[in-house]
Amino acid sequence: MAEEKDNSKLYIGGIILIAIIGVMLLKQDEMKHLKMGASTESTQAAYESANAKRLATQNIFVE
Repeated sequence: MAEEKDNSKLYIGGIILIAIIGVMLLKQDEMKHLKMGASTESTQAAYESANAKRLATQNIFVE
């Protein structure tokens, strides 16, 4: 009687590989909107302006 090969490690490896590829694809899609464009540049400028105003209104004592 021929011994059957245990393929469970192949199945587990395949599932892990598919999961890693799936996560990479989802992460790539999620990060697509973060590329520097006109909207992110205006958001960055607004943040820097608001941060400068916040720092100017704080009572910071420098020795």
